[in-house]
Amino acid sequence: MVKSMYRYFALTIAIILAFGAVPFTAAAAGAISVVLDGNKISFDVPPQNISGRTLVPYRTLAEKIGAKVSWDQKTGKITVLKGKKTVVLTVNSKVGTVDGKAVTMDAAPVIQNGRTLVPLRFLGESLGLWVSWNAAAKTVSVESKKTITHAMGKTVLSSVPQRVVVLFNGMVDISLTLGVKPVGAVESWVQQPWYHYLRADMGGVKNLGNENQPNLEAIVALKPDLIIGSKLRHEKIYNQLSEIAPTVMTTDVFDWKTNMEIASKALNKQDEAAAFMDDWNKRVAKFKSKMGDRLKTEVSIIRFQPDGSARFYVTGFAGTILQELGLARPKAQQVEGKVVVGLSSKEQIPMLDGDVIFDITSDWAGDEKSFKSQQDWTSNPLWNNLKGVKNGKYYKVNDVTWNMSGGATAAKMMMDDLYFYFDLE
Repeated sequence: MVKSMYRYFALTIAIILAFGAVPFTAAAAGAISVVLDGNKISFDVPPQNISGRTLVPYRTLAEKIGAKVSWDQKTGKITVLKGKKTVVLTVNSKVGTVDGKAVTMDAAPVIQNGRTLVPLRFLGESLGLWVSWNAAAKTVSVESKKTITHAMGKTVLSSVPQRVVVLFNGMVDISLTLGVKPVGAVESWVQQPWYHYLRADMGGVKNLGNENQPNLEAIVALKPDLIIGSKLRHEKIYNQLSEIAPTVMTTDVFDWKTNMEIASKALNKQDEAAAFMDDWNKRVAKFKSKMGDRLKTEVSIIRFQPDGSARFYVTGFAGTILQELGLARPKAQQVEGKVVVGLSSKEQIPMLDGDVIFDITSDWAGDEKSFKSQQDWTSNPLWNNLKGVKNGKYYKVNDVTWNMSGGATAAKMMMDDLYFYFDLE
């Protein structure tokens, strides 16, 4: 996960646009265009690629976005003022200041052909602009406002959010995966306040209570500039949330790819999301290649409940990942239109079978009843007749990363588990 302090500093500096890291090969192959709110910007000195970073004449871009600029020729200092932001940069130095705080940039401002050029990403991120890179067109698009289409309609954002509140577990994971530390978040289902795998990056984050009933007063007190929730959980309080801050709603909580796409657009993190998905797709392709004919292996995902019942998962978070990987599912578990199927009688144990059985049972209720249920079902004589059990392919796995979290990093961790259990690495 990208450190959130870096994001804070980068977002507060006034001279780089959410796209500084234009690949050298792409930039060098032809002229780079910069488009602001749909209009191409003309520079008297064209944008330059220097050491893999795109630099542009600072005065032209700053004035286009309504910032005031000044130049001290004696000291080589550039001062940019916009709203309450003050950014000071020095030619040939990677160290600048934002509102008096020192910041280290990826590239230093330079003078070429009598014009001072500054890193493009730095300007955009510091001034709250959205930036995207179109490699085919060699164009950097800059937006001063962003309209996000989501499950409850459309929300217009006037600057890249700095104080983000997230209201479901999967989005806590996703925001950190993208390098954004929320100011407030709902607590995890277990391992409160935050899942162990996320905890190191959640220091200082306000606990907003349960995902099903977040603390509205606490949200108000945080003064967020963006709230991300889910229609599945928060449809009834959408209007209340929207009165607090611009609010974006995903459809559900487990569709991590769609949820990350929505979040990355709002948070100016589309490059990070694209990099994550590129790595993910390569891992998927590698898994399929290494598995070969073993993709015919029928995989079962099961769980035992506190009420004494059992269930198998048809889709859901883990089931969807298995589907993407091309793994087969037992015929008894191919139930159209169902996410999970509950079983009340131990005579139904054969429906839990698979060549490989993954058990995601955990003590999520905190009363050990789930484990008692697990013991009752697995001690039944029918249990030992299951193929996965007889072949030693019954595995107890982490319910947090296989089910409860529903985030991008959790998906990656589940993928790592599958590589391990199928002995691919």
